Amino acid sequence: MTVIDQEQVITSLKSVTQDISVYGEDFLGFYQFIFNSIHQAQDKLEQLEGLDLIVIEDLYQDYEKISDQNLVLQKKEREVLQVLSLGDFQQDAEITEVLSEILADFLLEYLLIPILNNINYEQFLSQSSYYQKLFKNGVTVYEAKRRLY
Repeated sequence: MTVIDQEQVITSLKSVTQDISVYGEDFLGFYQFIFNSIHQAQDKLEQLEGLDLIVIEDLYQDYEKISDQNLVLQKKEREVLQVLSLGDFQQDAEITEVLSEILADFLLEYLLIPILNNINYEQFLSQSSYYQKLFKNGVTVYEAKRRLY
């Protein structure tokens, strides 16, 4: 797949998600916890061949903060967290292993099971509307440094 196609996929996905750096109020600390875990494992992620982007689904669709009383209302119980890792890879066992290690503390802290969806560019292009809908308003927690060859 050409670099231009990959850039179009990343641009398409980023147009329906939010970047962690500009994300609004993270009143339960979900995204900050994940971001810190990823930041601590930055070297491992950079060594993974082909991983370009990690997006976490919108967790706050199930919660509402009642600001005048400093309360958080949980509208729906949640047991899983969808995690999308996008890249140019054929074998994703190593990516699954590293992401599982990174998100293990999140599982223990928040009792949400991360469901890892490793998607290569061809898969994304064949079902782009499905993936864009799945992660609409999600949060981009990792983007690989782009290298031009």
